[in-house]
Amino acid sequence: MAAKEMEDSAESGAEVFADALVGQVRRDDVASMVQHQREMLSRFEKTNEMLINFNMLSSSRFETTSQEFKRHTMLLYDMKKDLDVVFRRIRKLKQRLSKMHPEAFSACSNVYNFIEAEDDDEDDDEDEDSGKVKVTPAVDVKVKAAKP
Repeated sequence: MAAKEMEDSAESGAEVFADALVGQVRRDDVASMVQHQREMLSRFEKTNEMLINFNMLSSSRFETTSQEFKRHTMLLYDMKKDLDVVFRRIRKLKQRLSKMHPEAFSACSNVYNFIEAEDDDEDDDEDEDSGKVKVTPAVDVKVKAAKP
């Protein structure tokens, strides 16, 4: 029976201690804390919902943008291939013309090279407000018509 009395006194001691703690805290303060916690919970739930919506919107826009980026990349790649073909054709035409009309071609090439060098000099001196470059022929070239 001594053990039972010890348990009763331990329980009564624990109850006394718990009652003392409860007596030190006002019920209004506890109710106020619970109310503030509910308000914060409500705010966090709204914020969480807004973040979920933002993530879904961002994901869909990212998908759309990445598809557009891929299309534009492919377009640029195709344009580069087309330009390579055009420049290759121009190079072949220049080679044919240089073989068919070497004198005229060399005269035109010299004029072009001279104008290009003159343009480089003008770019250094050019006024920043005017974006125009004036190109004038440096040499008058008279070319005899080639006989077919």
